[in-house]
Amino acid sequence: MFYLTVQIAFLLTIAALIGLAVGWWVRNKITQLRPILTTDTSENPFDARFRLEQCHRDNATLRRDLKETEERAEKLQTRIDNGTQQDSDMLERLEMYEIRVQALMDDLQMRDDTIAVLENELEQLRDQIPHSNNT
Repeated sequence: MFYLTVQIAFLLTIAALIGLAVGWWVRNKITQLRPILTTDTSENPFDARFRLEQCHRDNATLRRDLKETEERAEKLQTRIDNGTQQDSDMLERLEMYEIRVQALMDDLQMRDDTIAVLENELEQLRDQIPHSNNT
């Protein structure tokens, strides 16, 4: 049991030392970077102005791209709307033509039936005519 306690204490000591070393190293890196950042903006105001102008140019470019994209999206939406309107117009025409074709088919069937009835009557009349001539 004593051996286990010594092992845990040893590992905790090593972990604490590693933590202190990493913290010290990070603190030094931060203090080294901080003067560079502060001297850049304080010593060179033209660089900050240049970055600001660059941000304005990027902003203008993005706004222009956004406007162009919105215009393209609007045109595509118009095409889609027109396409669906044209499709619906075509469907209406197609339905109208289907109704017309069905009406013509019904009319044709009625005429075929009428022709069949008239042919039967004609046959009956032909059968009656020769009998009339002989009497």
